[in-house]
Amino acid sequence: MCQDNSKNHRRLCIWIARRLQAVVLILLSILTGRAVADQDDAINVITGGSIVYDSNLFRLPGTLSPQATLGRSTKSDTLTTAYVGLRIDKPYAQQRFQLDITDTIYRYHTFSHLNFNAFDYRGAWLWHLTPRLSGTLSAERTQTLVPFEDYRLLSQQRDVRDNKNQTLNVDWWAFGGWHLLLGLANIEQKSEAALLAEADFSLIDRQGGVKYESASGNALTVVQHSRRGDYANRIPDPITLNDSEFRENESELRLKWKIGGHSSLDGRLGWLDRRHEQFSQRNFSGVVGELGYGWIPTGKLRFYVVAKRNIEAIVDPFSSYRVNTSFSITPAWRVTEKTTLSLRLDRTESDFRGPVAPPPGALRSDALRSAKLMADWKPTRNISLSAGVQRAERSSNVPDAEFDTSIVYIRGGLRF
Repeated sequence: MCQDNSKNHRRLCIWIARRLQAVVLILLSILTGRAVADQDDAINVITGGSIVYDSNLFRLPGTLSPQATLGRSTKSDTLTTAYVGLRIDKPYAQQRFQLDITDTIYRYHTFSHLNFNAFDYRGAWLWHLTPRLSGTLSAERTQTLVPFEDYRLLSQQRDVRDNKNQTLNVDWWAFGGWHLLLGLANIEQKSEAALLAEADFSLIDRQGGVKYESASGNALTVVQHSRRGDYANRIPDPITLNDSEFRENESELRLKWKIGGHSSLDGRLGWLDRRHEQFSQRNFSGVVGELGYGWIPTGKLRFYVVAKRNIEAIVDPFSSYRVNTSFSITPAWRVTEKTTLSLRLDRTESDFRGPVAPPPGALRSDALRSAKLMADWKPTRNISLSAGVQRAERSSNVPDAEFDTSIVYIRGGLRF
């Protein structure tokens, strides 16, 4: 591969050579006894990769041939990833400092125009000024490819999304089990391609609340969010009714309850209200929330059930927002001390609402079903391996939105 003189191949070869050099140095260090990973180590180097086969990468409907949009005889592809990273988790007196940096390459065998490199990080300072006054100051960044099941770009071009989040949280333990909570977050989203349905934006989230936590660890929290968002490079458009900014208010109730020695309940219930300054036709409000129940009947079996309802803003002539209602169940069996088998079953129903133009028929409604079987093996505390198969199908009253796909993956990781 490195005999290819193209610029992209030279860059890839240099990247791989540097990472291999780093891995060799780490292995030599281990063999000479100078680097031994331990669960209590403050600093760890991580590396690994994966191979993923997807039978329908672009989530094309079965009635559409690959050549119709891709100009190829196949719609499947194999994705290979490799990563190297650094993790730091260091307590110091009453403070704790955390840093997680990962550099990852994504390479597609057939549709190589989707190749990209991602540099992700998260840094956090878990601070204590006094035993009763604490909080978190953090910054994080993730880079991902925009999923094709939501936005099928006509040419299936690459669209890497960059998300950044900076937060400051304050927790004042007032008295007894009562806490006063304050928070401020700055969220940014940028994408390579200009997606009308989900434009780039920046958002400020101010929040305040009260939490009661019992001696047993159960907690009940009430939080109020006030958000202001601005779309990047957009001016109000009276034709499409697309605004340049929005406001959101969300009131939520959070619950954390240890029911007994073998089960627990956690969740949130909220009311979300979104308003646009120029075009009220895009406004929406509704109930949002999540409820999760965990049950561990034996030392080898565990079950986790989750029900969710969320509302997502989108921009389309026939819908302004989407209501997603989902349910999942995940049973897991610990076969041995080092091996775990698990199954995840998901169903998500999506209703598209808030049209600003008369739709040609009924409003769009989708149903996505997924089954995923996973096997995880950890032969040592420094090595992890996993493999899985997944089948996903989406039905819709809009035929072009239907698809089905099969996914097979193998992953591995090392920690030094």
